[in-house]
Amino acid sequence: MSRASEHLVLVLVPILFALLDTNKITAITTFDGGHIGFKLGFPLSVITVWQFVSVPNSGVSVNTGLPIELLPFVFLTVPLLVIAQATIQAGYFGSLSNALDGNPYAFLQNSRTYFLPFLVLTTIPFLVLLPLAVGVFGVESLTGSLSGAALLVLLPGMVIFLIVAYLFYGTPYLIVIRDRGLVDAARASYALAIEGGPYLTYAIGFSLFVFAVSPVATGIVVNVPVLGLLVGILAGGFIGLGLNFATMQFFADLDSASTADRPDQENTNPQY
Repeated sequence: MSRASEHLVLVLVPILFALLDTNKITAITTFDGGHIGFKLGFPLSVITVWQFVSVPNSGVSVNTGLPIELLPFVFLTVPLLVIAQATIQAGYFGSLSNALDGNPYAFLQNSRTYFLPFLVLTTIPFLVLLPLAVGVFGVESLTGSLSGAALLVLLPGMVIFLIVAYLFYGTPYLIVIRDRGLVDAARASYALAIEGGPYLTYAIGFSLFVFAVSPVATGIVVNVPVLGLLVGILAGGFIGLGLNFATMQFFADLDSASTADRPDQENTNPQY
């Protein structure tokens, strides 16, 4: 976490992303009772407190990270939020790479340079989860019940999601490390995943860390009114920044085509 403490300004991004997930904040603030849960996951994106917190809900919740419940305004608000999130992620991951190289942040430049790859990365999960979030398969966005049809969709879907998440969790890091675009980064992540080795070991280690931390994080954030949520968002932002830094360094060391540790190399617009 030493790098995170040296670059605290970047912690604003995971804090902001945590605050934007209003569904989870609402679920916690309106929950009455005790709750402990476990989480698993990979470092797919900006890591926030929600990576570690099992949020209580009634029924099945399918969350895209965007305010689907604001229909019919969703068709106006969601595209704007997707664009905003893609812009911030591009600047954030580019700045992590800058920091590893020992260079000053170029947040705005990174936002422009990597906007399109991160726009695709932000849009695809949303489009996949949108039918579930609006109840197409019998699952309501906030408090839906689990029907037989939903079960048939969700269980295989969860397995497929975990497989895809494993295969491509390196993509956002490799976009800025390789500086070659989304397709190249996704292919590189897939190749490393199939090969196993350090890529697999890191994925397992990260998931076990999340699993170990999640009951403590959930207990504090969910069961300590107001203060637990506030502390969780702030502490989760710091831990998330540290884990994003660690993952970026991991891929910089692992990938033979990496541009990391080459401060004299200029960024170019990644092409598809």
